[in-house]
Amino acid sequence: MKRFLFILPFLILVSFSKINTVKNSKTIRITPKSELQINGTSNVKDFTCAYEIQNLNKPIQIHYEKEHDIIKFEKSVLILENNGFDCGGKGINKDFHGLLQSDIYPRISLTLKQINLKSHKKNMADALIDIEIAGLTRSYHMETTYQNLENWLISGKLKLNIKDFKLEAPKKMFGLVVVSDEIEISFKLVVEES
Repeated sequence: MKRFLFILPFLILVSFSKINTVKNSKTIRITPKSELQINGTSNVKDFTCAYEIQNLNKPIQIHYEKEHDIIKFEKSVLILENNGFDCGGKGINKDFHGLLQSDIYPRISLTLKQINLKSHKKNMADALIDIEIAGLTRSYHMETTYQNLENWLISGKLKLNIKDFKLEAPKKMFGLVVVSDEIEISFKLVVEES
């Protein structure tokens, strides 16, 4: 019985140690060599809205813990100001901001939730991200590639439907020009640790 009483505090300590696991934190910066764009189509012409990467010059704090091939993140958010997108002209920029309801919802947020490294595919991972557009948040899985050379190079593409966010594609010229509901977010991020 005395031996059990000696071991009991140790067992309690070990059983609760998983609850308060230590999180890792890093500060990263997205370099000007990066690219991020939204691509769309219409029945007349394709369009690209490129993000001005210099708007992402502030350091970003990420919090994570790794267990085997799974990395879980907390409070790891990338904020994109809608006015940082350039679609190539005043008219299409106005349509883009109208679509995103930029006057009410001026930013898009991308929250990294989890990465599953693919051990059977070199430099490939499945990322789970939450995307908030126009006040609505949806979760998506996205296949990404990564390399660690001098800095991290992370790239990927994600197709999504704007109707998932209750957005309505603009129609022009009395409905003769119709923009597709499906858009593609593509990125090549060069990330350095601060």
